[in-house]
This record gives sequence, C-alpha cells and structure tokens, in this order.
Amino acid sequence: MVDLQIQQQFGRIGLKINPFQYDLSITAANLEIRQQPAEISIEQPAATIEIDNTPARESLGYYGIAAEQRVFAQEAKSTADAGISRRVNEGQQFADLTKNVSVARIVSQEAKPRQRELQIACTQPIQISVTSNPVNFQARIGGVSIDTKLGSVQGDFQYGSVHSFMEQNPYIKFHAVGAVFDSQK
Repeated sequence: MVDLQIQQQFGRIGLKINPFQYDLSITAANLEIRQQPAEISIEQPAATIEIDNTPARESLGYYGIAAEQRVFAQEAKSTADAGISRRVNEGQQFADLTKNVSVARIVSQEAKPRQRELQIACTQPIQISVTSNPVNFQARIGGVSIDTKLGSVQGDFQYGSVHSFMEQNPYIKFHAVGAVFDSQK
C-alpha cells in the first residue's frame, strides 16, 4: 500500500522598515531692550543782592562814623564862623558911637530867639543792586539700545524605507511512502 504524504510550507514575506526621521532644532530669538534715561542738570548760583541804605539814612540825619565826623566838623566850622561874625558885628556896633546905641540893646538883639526854618527835602532812595547769575543747563540725551539675535528653525528630514524580502520560500512536497507491491501477503 502506498501512502501519499504532502508537506506544505507557506511563503512568508519579511519587511525591513526604516522609519522616517525628522529632527527639528529651534533656536529661540533673543531680544534685549535697554533704556538709558535722559539726564538733565540745572544749576543756578544764587543772585547777589546789595542794599546800601547809607544815603537814605544820611538824608534823615543818621550818619555813620566817617560821615558823622564830617558833619560835626562842618557844624563846628559854621558855629565858629557864626560866633566870630557875631562878635565882629557887636564890635562894629560898639565902635560906632555916632549912633548912640546902648550896650543893652546890642546884647539883647543877639539874644532874641531866631525864627526857625522849616525845610521840606527829599530823602535819598535806598540803593539796591542785584547781580544775577546765568542758569547752567546740561542735558544728556538718553536712548534705547537693542540687541537682537534672530532665532532659527532647522529641520533634518530623512525619508523612511520599506524593503520586502522572502523570509521563507513556499513549497509543496509530495512523498510516497510504502510500496506499490505488498510483499507480505
């Protein structure tokens, strides 16, 4: 008896897959802004004020030491001149005997109160002088400084691939087992 044995192997396809690769590198942009403020410097020295009230005070009769000495000297000279003038006048009146003037009359004339004189006068103004100083002005302009670094985007792409190959070949094998003739019988 002959038996037929069949062996079968299915084919198998193998795949070699290389996936695609995509590398993305990103460099961020950098922006730096620095602001420098403006500087303003204003300087003005103080003004100098000089007030001289000496002429105004002297016109009211209030003198300083040097002016008081001048006034006293002038008054002393005037008083001395007036006294000498009076004595000379009296002497001349006594010398003139033709007028028959008595001594009591001559002396009494000089003893009479004199009329006062009222004088209206302007006083000298107070002298004020001002020395002003100029304004010193300095300005330094500020500004904005910018540092920039541009960002970048770079991509590296590699295509993937798929390769197929026969990993196992298919086949069918037939084997006859046994004999066509039966020798035992």
